[in-house]
Amino acid sequence: MNVEREDRMLEFVAKAKLFRLPRWEDIPSLGLYMDQVVTVIEEALLPILSFTGEAFITSSMVNNYVKLGMVKKPERKKYNREHIAGLIVITILKQSLAIGDIRLGIDAVVASQEQGRAYDSFCEYLERALGIVADGVVSPENRAVIALDGDPMIIMATCSFATKIFAAKMLSIVREGAAEEAPIPEPFTAGK
Repeated sequence: MNVEREDRMLEFVAKAKLFRLPRWEDIPSLGLYMDQVVTVIEEALLPILSFTGEAFITSSMVNNYVKLGMVKKPERKKYNREHIAGLIVITILKQSLAIGDIRLGIDAVVASQEQGRAYDSFCEYLERALGIVADGVVSPENRAVIALDGDPMIIMATCSFATKIFAAKMLSIVREGAAEEAPIPEPFTAGK
């Protein structure tokens, strides 16, 4: 890797290690309009998703998630904390999972714990994962965390695939169990 590329990667590693999602209590509880919601989510995720060059959240996407029942309908066109937290999780997870799998996973997690606690746990897991991966990129001795040695780009790409297939397998097990027990509630709503 040339020096310029290495410097850019080190800059991103530093951002990833310092990245923090807003916690449940930090998310506005009063109703926000669509453009405000999109702005809040963009500001929260920009440090880790700005390099993609693509819009990672738009009003059309939000409308589609509502239509799919992934988030409840806004009340008088206003979105609250539950909506915003759900949209942040969906925006992050859609980078690696299918929308249907995201919905299944969210429903399964929220069924077992209160939404605010589930969201804060998600934030902590994501931040720890970013730190582990960042350490593996910059420090060969820390690559033991992912038990591989070699080209960091190949390591990250293959670990991404491996992690994705394990997540997909876990979701298929949840899906099978849900089909045996009872249908998953429609739609994902706050207060579960």
